[in-house]
Amino acid sequence: MHIGIDIVQIERIRTASQRSGEGFMTRVYTERELAYIGNPEENAERAAGIWAAKEAAVKALGTGFGDGILFHDMEIEHEERGRPYLVLAGRFREVMQQSGLSAASLSISHCGTHAVAAVVLG
Repeated sequence: MHIGIDIVQIERIRTASQRSGEGFMTRVYTERELAYIGNPEENAERAAGIWAAKEAAVKALGTGFGDGILFHDMEIEHEERGRPYLVLAGRFREVMQQSGLSAASLSISHCGTHAVAAVVLG
């Protein structure tokens, strides 16, 4: 079992979105994630939660964003009632399988200033 946790200031993601605009958003977030986020200035907590989830996932895997793993190798989706889950693809899924891991659990939370995520791979 591998655990990864990340915390991020919501304002940091809002500022990155404002400064870098669409380039930042499309580099980090998939089309589905962008649809879920909507306006990143109004919904910065959503964008920050997804950011934290992706960071937590690569920490759990033990690679960080090295070994060819890209932001789009992980997609954060939500069940009908809002529960987030990971959809894994590309190099992330390949490294996970090579490591003998086959399951992923995700939790995301945010308050007024920070978003936090925890990922367990097993």
